[in-house]
Amino acid sequence: MQRLLRALATGGTAVALMLTAACGSGTVGESTDKAGGDKAESGKISVDTARGKVSLDKPAKKVVVLEWTYTEELVALGVTPVGNADNKGYGTWITADGAELPKKVTDVGDRNEPSLEKIKALQPDLIVVDDDRSKANLKPLNDIAPVLSFKYTTKPQMQTMKKNFTELAKAVGKEDKAAEVNKRMDAKAADLKGRLEKADKSNLKYALAQGFTANGSASIRMLTDDAFACQVLNLAGLKNGWKGKSDAWGMTTVGVEGLTKVEKDSNFLYVAAEKDNPFKDELADNAVWKGLDFVKKDKALALDPGTWLFGGPLSAVQVLDETAKALKV
Repeated sequence: MQRLLRALATGGTAVALMLTAACGSGTVGESTDKAGGDKAESGKISVDTARGKVSLDKPAKKVVVLEWTYTEELVALGVTPVGNADNKGYGTWITADGAELPKKVTDVGDRNEPSLEKIKALQPDLIVVDDDRSKANLKPLNDIAPVLSFKYTTKPQMQTMKKNFTELAKAVGKEDKAAEVNKRMDAKAADLKGRLEKADKSNLKYALAQGFTANGSASIRMLTDDAFACQVLNLAGLKNGWKGKSDAWGMTTVGVEGLTKVEKDSNFLYVAAEKDNPFKDELADNAVWKGLDFVKKDKALALDPGTWLFGGPLSAVQVLDETAKALKV
């Protein structure tokens, strides 16, 4: 059971339990970060969120974060949060270079049910949350400090990530750093594209999956072009060979039979925990698995188990690096 719960934590437990199925809150295309902008007009910082604009008198210094993606983004900006939800879980799933959480960060409990008492004791001047996960706590959190509520799944996810990352950077006075980090991600994608071209592997077809065991059976999340990680790989000129119907996160959850729909000549890139890898364990002797085109052609390629497919710019760079390693370019 513990193994299942850890596996479901990837991409957010709410993903697997469909607690975050709602999407489409418009955080894309509503930026107020223009020349002059709201800050120049009002003397305050105006941050665009999934619930409208939030005004801050000055850049926040003491930030509590209740969603791992935004913790990763804050660390990428060179800002150490005073509090984070589930430090152990963050350390397990977020392993990209530069994303490590400093030990001095206070653990404020579970992402779905954080300790309001611990958060209040930290006296933060800003709290950052996932809009779906934190709906029930928004009022008490707002009583403690201003809250920035972001939505990860708004399409297109890559544009949403960059937009929300920039807005978070604005709130902590690190807009220049955010631009630098975003450019680093784009440069990494361009570098991989160039290496693929040099290796005569342009437009290489792939399918990206995350596997775990549920109730003794292999459960596989196939990522569509609606998913952030696939949009990152597509930047490098790769072509997604999975066309299944997606949920709000851009995923299609299937069993081994569903993998027969992966387009031929695809490289099957997958992430699975070392101690819960259905591709090497449960499916090793499965006739359907062994008959798949990418298995027969030795194109089932493991990415590092700590590759986070639902993260920010640092995780995006990790996805690109791991893909380059798997494809040997």
